Amino acid sequence: MQLRPMRLVVPMVLILGRTSGSAQAHQTCTQPPDRLSRQREVAAEVNLARTNPHTYTEIVEQYFARLGDDRLNRRGETPILMNEGRPAVDEAIAFLRSAEALAPLRLSSCLSQSAQDYVAESGASGRVGHRSPDGRGPSERAAERVGHRVYCGENISYGRDSPREHVIGLLVDDGVASRGHRKNIFDQTYRSMGIGVGSHSRYENMAVVVMCMDELPAEDAPAG
Repeated sequence: MQLRPMRLVVPMVLILGRTSGSAQAHQTCTQPPDRLSRQREVAAEVNLARTNPHTYTEIVEQYFARLGDDRLNRRGETPILMNEGRPAVDEAIAFLRSAEALAPLRLSSCLSQSAQDYVAESGASGRVGHRSPDGRGPSERAAERVGHRVYCGENISYGRDSPREHVIGLLVDDGVASRGHRKNIFDQTYRSMGIGVGSHSRYENMAVVVMCMDELPAEDAPAG
């Protein structure tokens, strides 16, 4: 039986990831229409979870309705093998039921360009993780596009079929003991976000969600 490969990496969060990037010259951040559409879809899912966690409870419950005790979530033709299975899902559902609604994050085209830069940098090589080969993290990469210091965390998801599946995976955080991806999404100190989407040579596709404490201009249309 073929199983679909999926992966989350340890997220960059407050303690580990919010380092300030150094300011450099502001660069152009225009996105092609097809990519912008996909970025907005992921951003809308992140904001739906933040602004209406109770609705997202039902989404997560429905998504895992066929999850068995064998840790196989039988969706479509290819089952998804989880690390923890039902305990991780039930924990996420309990969290969402009790979570308070938060303000949506502004979608910044320059933060999205920063996230997209990292997709291009790591997708072709099959690398995983948050650090560029030269040691830069999400804040440093974002500063190069924004043009000044920013303080950011980052979530990365691999091998999902849709924007919704990327966000569901980040919320459940199966196999990540800290649940840091979920904590990032529900961190009330974040104000802006950028989205990168594209192919990955090992896991087929990836989505990068960079979230920053700085309230950057909403250079794109509202993300939902």
